[in-house]
Order: sequence, then structure tokens, then C-alpha cells
Amino acid sequence: MGDIVEKVLELRHAPVKKYLFFTAEDVSADDTITLSDLTTINIAYLIDRSAATAVTFTNATNIITITGSYSDVDVVGIAVGV
Repeated sequence: MGDIVEKVLELRHAPVKKYLFFTAEDVSADDTITLSDLTTINIAYLIDRSAATAVTFTNATNIITITGSYSDVDVVGIAVGV
């Protein structure tokens, strides 16, 4: 699959961590979402916008990889990191 471009909804700089709210469209299994505003993701959560359920994923550095059997779903997410 491919790298999905995220749309940043809000980016907040806390004293130590950044909080990033974002959306990504047409996400499928094995797609990646690179959060260029972060260098390291400490914790993240993704939600399927149409089903209102959690989306399974893994992350390394600032890249989220979608796992599970998703096909063209729109997601909204939050990530905390540096």
C-alpha cells in the first residue's frame, strides 16, 4: 500500500510533549501515515470515522502503520510525542 497524507487539525506544544490531532482519508491495511510534525510518537489512538471504532496499528518513530483488514476508511487520530 502507500503513505497516506494526514491533515493536521490541531498541533499543541506543551512544555515537554506535542499533542497532534489529525485525520487521514482512504486508509487501508498496510498503509502508513507519517506525522511530520513529530519525530517520535509516544502514544496514539485512531478511530474509524464511519464505524466509530478503534483502528489497529503499530508505530515506529513518527510513522503509523495500519494493521487489520481495513479498506478505504477515513480515520481521525490523536498522537502525543516529541
